[in-house]
Amino acid sequence: MERFVLFLHILGSVAMGFYLLAPFVVAQLNRIEGDAKNGVLSMMRSLNTYAQLGLVIQLLTGVYLLLQEDYSMLWMLLSFVLFVLIGAFGGMMAGPMRRALDGIRERREVGSELKKLRVFSALVCVSFVAILFVMTFERLFA
Repeated sequence: MERFVLFLHILGSVAMGFYLLAPFVVAQLNRIEGDAKNGVLSMMRSLNTYAQLGLVIQLLTGVYLLLQEDYSMLWMLLSFVLFVLIGAFGGMMAGPMRRALDGIRERREVGSELKKLRVFSALVCVSFVAILFVMTFERLFA
């Protein structure tokens, strides 16, 4: 059972892999116009939803795996804080994406929304890389 839960945990990580690419995709949004920008933002919105689902899978499987072994308090604290940051920044990306999509459809300027999206995507990417480091090198925090 533990191996299957670990598999689901890794699958959740793969679903969250979108957060590694998000800042690079957002950086290219200024180069495209109209329907193409609308399509990219719509895709990003869907991928953000799947990444948030992956985050829920991470929570459920992570708690199960946490109860199976003894981890240091520092590691648990870092994991929890980074988990919350990823959820928060991923959630904060949704608003600017939705407003930018609405703005594109209404032919309004969406530069301020793209700036917010750029910041939140960078923050979620850094948080995701940090949690990958903490999870991979768990013994450093023992």
